[in-house]
Amino acid sequence: MCVVLLFASLSLHAQTSAHLQGVQYANRFSGADIGEKIMQCIAALPAAGGVCDARDFSGRQTAANGFTVGSPGKPVELMLGSVTLLTAQTIHVQAKSSIIGMPAAMGIGTDQPPTMIKAADGTALSAVVQLDGPLAVLQDLTVDGNRKSAPAGGMGILVNKANRVEMFRVTAQNAPKFGIQIYSSSQRTFGIELNNAPTTRIEHCDIGGNLGDGIRIYGSSSSNLQSNRQMIVGNQFGNNGQHDIDVIGSDGRRHVANGHLINSNEFIGSDKRQRGFDAIHITDSGENTINGNTFSDTRANPYRACVYISGHDEGKDLVTGNSCHIAEAGKAGFVGTQSTVLANNQ
Repeated sequence: MCVVLLFASLSLHAQTSAHLQGVQYANRFSGADIGEKIMQCIAALPAAGGVCDARDFSGRQTAANGFTVGSPGKPVELMLGSVTLLTAQTIHVQAKSSIIGMPAAMGIGTDQPPTMIKAADGTALSAVVQLDGPLAVLQDLTVDGNRKSAPAGGMGILVNKANRVEMFRVTAQNAPKFGIQIYSSSQRTFGIELNNAPTTRIEHCDIGGNLGDGIRIYGSSSSNLQSNRQMIVGNQFGNNGQHDIDVIGSDGRRHVANGHLINSNEFIGSDKRQRGFDAIHITDSGENTINGNTFSDTRANPYRACVYISGHDEGKDLVTGNSCHIAEAGKAGFVGTQSTVLANNQ
C-alpha cells in the first residue's frame, strides 16, 4: 500500500509540476482530435506563455472546432510537424504568438512543404488562419483554402487590424477569394490587398495565380491610417489576371497610398492576363521608387506596359535601372507623367 500511495503522490506532483512548465506536448493531452489536444496543451501553459509542441502528430489530422493560439498577455508558440491539418473553424493567432511548421521553402502548385493547414471539405470559413494581434508570426506553412471542395469560403490568411505581423516561407493558395488580406476597413478580392495598411514589408514571395491584381494598394482619407510606404522587395509575380501591382494613390480627396519602394522583383508574365493591364500600374500617387526590377511578358497576353504611371494628381516618382522585355513591337515599356524621372531603364 505504501508503494501505491507513494506512486500516486509522485504522479500528482509530476502533474502539478507539468502545469508550471513553459513547454507542453500536445500528444499528452486528451481530446477528440488534434485541435482539442492543442487547446488543452495551450491551456496548460503558465500565464506568461510558452510552447505547445505538436510535432509528434503526422499525416491528415482534424480540428473540428478550430483553436486559438495565445491570448492577451499570454504569447504562445505552436509547433507543427509533417501534418495536413484540416480545420472546420478558423484558427486564430493572438498578439506575439506564432504557428511554426517544419522548415521548408515556399511551395508551388501541388508541390508543398510538409506542414499544411487546410479548410475542411464543405466549410465556409471567412479565413483559414486569422492573425488577431500585433507581432504575430506564421512560419514554414502552407495555408490552403480548399477552393474546390469548400467554394463558399473566403481567404487563406487574414491579418485583422494587426500591426507588425510577419510571415516567413508561407504559401497561401487555393482560397475562394484571395490568399492574404491585410484588413483595416472594407474588403475586395485580390492576391494581397493593402487597404489603409501602411508600411507593410512583402519580401521573397511568389505572388501569382490570382484572377484579379497580384497586389492592390489603396486607402481612404477618412481613415486614421492610409496605405503609404510599402516595401515590396525580391518577389516573383506571374499568372495574375490583371495588374501585378496596382497602386490607387488617391481617393479623390487626397493622397492615400504614397512613397512605395518596389525593388528587385521579377515579373514573369502570364498567359492568363487580360489585355490592357500592366505589370506595375500607379495612378495619382507619388514619391515611389521603382528600381532594379525585371519584366518579361508573353506574346499571347503581353503587358500594356511594364510600368504605367498616370493621373493628374501624380507626384514625382523615380523609375530607374529596370529591365523590360516587351513581346510586341512598338509598345512602350515605361510610361510616366511629366513629373516621373525615367533613367537607365532598358
